Amino acid sequence: MEQQRTVLVVDDDQGLRELIRINLEHDGYGILQAANGLECLTLVREHRPDLVILDVMMPEMDGLETCGKLREFSQIPVLMLTAKVQSEDIITGLDRGADDYLIKPFNMDELSARIRSLLRRVPPAQRPLAAGDGEIRIDQQKREVIVREEVVDLTPTEYHLLLILTENAGKVVEHEHLLQAVWGQEYTKDNDYLKVYIWHLRRKLEMDPRNPKLLLTEWGVGYRLVP
Repeated sequence: MEQQRTVLVVDDDQGLRELIRINLEHDGYGILQAANGLECLTLVREHRPDLVILDVMMPEMDGLETCGKLREFSQIPVLMLTAKVQSEDIITGLDRGADDYLIKPFNMDELSARIRSLLRRVPPAQRPLAAGDGEIRIDQQKREVIVREEVVDLTPTEYHLLLILTENAGKVVEHEHLLQAVWGQEYTKDNDYLKVYIWHLRRKLEMDPRNPKLLLTEWGVGYRLVP
């Protein structure tokens, strides 16, 4: 059975959000909704959808700024909606990290086709993950972490941190990237805060937390999870 893909719809027009929701649920997608850019960033961090439909003109934080901030911690596909048709606006959005554009008003069949096209390029965000020479497995559907065949209880923050490290297993993930992705822009200099959570994770992942073999420190740079 094919895994359900989740789409986050971000628009301050509730009526349009509901119209998109009804059509996409009919196509088999799971739907999340946000009314502004700030809600969008929070939902992407917490729920890790597969794709974002992002309106350009919104209060508090417009779609262009939201897309730029999203790209600081995620490469999730972004389809922007805009009532503007000037090529300069489209170029600006693409430069901020958007993957595709759709001009309002639009046809729902075209929206669905563009979503399918974008999702073909990326694996499901909720796919199972593994790291640590197979000692660590994550079932994202169940939000379940299994270490050496035993289910391990993680806090939401520990889970999110491990998820990012596992998605980048084998690579060094910089302190700033981890802090920004898990806690937000205002925490990017709080390395001591990150060290505390890394220690908590090691206590749950490692045979000997003081002599880690799976979650390694790259001094002065970041952390690396064995692939």
